[in-house]
Amino acid sequence: MRSIFEENDVICVEVRGFQHDGLHLQARSQKYGKQHFHHLENYGIDLILGCNGFIWVGERIEVTDDMVVDHKSEQDAIKADKNSFSPEDQEKNYTPQQTRESICRTANAIRVLSALGINITVEMIMETVDLSSSINVAIHEMLGAEFCVLVAEKEAVRRSMTKKK
Repeated sequence: MRSIFEENDVICVEVRGFQHDGLHLQARSQKYGKQHFHHLENYGIDLILGCNGFIWVGERIEVTDDMVVDHKSEQDAIKADKNSFSPEDQEKNYTPQQTRESICRTANAIRVLSALGINITVEMIMETVDLSSSINVAIHEMLGAEFCVLVAEKEAVRRSMTKKK
C-alpha cells in the first residue's frame, strides 16, 4: 500500500477480513480509493474533485470545539424567530468578500476548463485562476470568449512543450 498511498492520505476502503496480524483492507483502485480533497491555502478555500464528475468548491472551515451545537430548551426555541439571527450568529456565518471572490473565480476556472474539454486537475485549475488574476480579468468576464481563447492558447503551448520532451 505504501507504493500507492502516502502517509496522511484519506482513503476509502472496505474491511475484507480479519487476520492474526491485522486487517485485510480493499480499495476499489488507486483512482477510486484515494479521496480528492484539496486545501488551496493561497485562497482559503477547499476543493473536492469527486470521482463521479462532481466538483465542490467552498470556504475552508476549521474544526473547533465551538462547532458543537448547543441544544436549547423547547421554550427558547418557541420564543426565537426562525428567520432572525443574532449578531454573533451572523459573525460566525460570515464569509469574507475575498474568500467569496476566490470561490467564484475558482468555480469559473472550472467552468472554462470544462467548456474547453481540458482535463480538470488542481494544477490546471490553479493555472487558470492565476492567469485570470494576473491579467486582471473580472470574475464574470472569465466566462467570456476572450478569456476562453487565452486559456486554450496556454493549454496548446503547454501540450506542445510536453510533446517536445
